[in-house]
Amino acid sequence: MSYTAPVSTLTNYNKVLSRVDEGQEVILTKNGISKYAVVDIEEWLYTKAILRFMSDMRAVDEEMLLGGKTYTESELLASLGFEA
Repeated sequence: MSYTAPVSTLTNYNKVLSRVDEGQEVILTKNGISKYAVVDIEEWLYTKAILRFMSDMRAVDEEMLLGGKTYTESELLASLGFEA
């Protein structure tokens, strides 16, 4: 669950940062509108890795749709040095 607070609460940033935990971000507002998110670094790194992976998978899908080379299971295993 998120904790929402105005940006002005950053004058007491220790109190705001103490609410940040894995799965518990702090949403900072500016003029009553959500503007910034403060998240646990491990959660941020995990989210970035997932987004990168999804982007890579989308690129592969697009390449296949455009007639890119596809491999059978045995071809893939052989290319990785395994016997099919």
